[in-house]
Amino acid sequence: MAGDERRVIVDVRDVKMVYNARNRDQSTHVHALRGLDVQVYENEFFAIMGPSGSGKSTLFNMIGALQTPTGGEVLLDGVNLASLSPQQLAAVRCFELGYIFQTYNLLPVMSALMNVALPTVFAGMTTEEGEKRAMECLAIVGLDDRAHHLPSELSGGQQQRVAIARAFVNKPRIILADEPTGNLDSKTGQQIIDYMKSLQREMGATIITVTHDDKMLSAADRMAWIRDGRLERIADRSQIEIQMGSIKEH
Repeated sequence: MAGDERRVIVDVRDVKMVYNARNRDQSTHVHALRGLDVQVYENEFFAIMGPSGSGKSTLFNMIGALQTPTGGEVLLDGVNLASLSPQQLAAVRCFELGYIFQTYNLLPVMSALMNVALPTVFAGMTTEEGEKRAMECLAIVGLDDRAHHLPSELSGGQQQRVAIARAFVNKPRIILADEPTGNLDSKTGQQIIDYMKSLQREMGATIITVTHDDKMLSAADRMAWIRDGRLERIADRSQIEIQMGSIKEH
């Protein structure tokens, strides 16, 4: 699809992030992001790669309204996140963004159904509405028959499927997935990707993921490489040949 026909939903403009680090009596500045620009289009599957310490997690947190840059802007559908009040940011996280984490982050005392339905409480839905929506999402990931099981009664792959359902339950426009297959074996990881893609098609969401998983990259529409706090390059999936353990550009 031509670039001018695609709608930008996330626009990162010259973003910088500097941390003050103390070592004994000295204070040093750590530059996590050094003037980074990247755009993500609506409804695409966008993957972010980079070595440890490259700044990719910091960029992920900026897009997810979890950190504020020390310079530059992060725009969500044209709105600068730094201009929003704490209450407005909370609403963005509730209604506009869904989060999937490598470690699942399920509440151990709640059933799968209650874990998935929890975001609907903050969205103002009634218990009946929230549970109905939660069951619909669990059905899409093939776990409606395990709705009343606790996380401890589910496998790692099943727990991640619950986490995926939870991320989508409020029908957010953007899903942020932080190494969602990192703790899973190859077969289960592929199933997780398939479920994410199914929910993406069902709800028309944009997925942004930080990953090292070749399978996740194979599912992506575009990939960005971050190194030393800067954008190294972006490539369309058609430009990349992905083999297990290696990535080659055409």
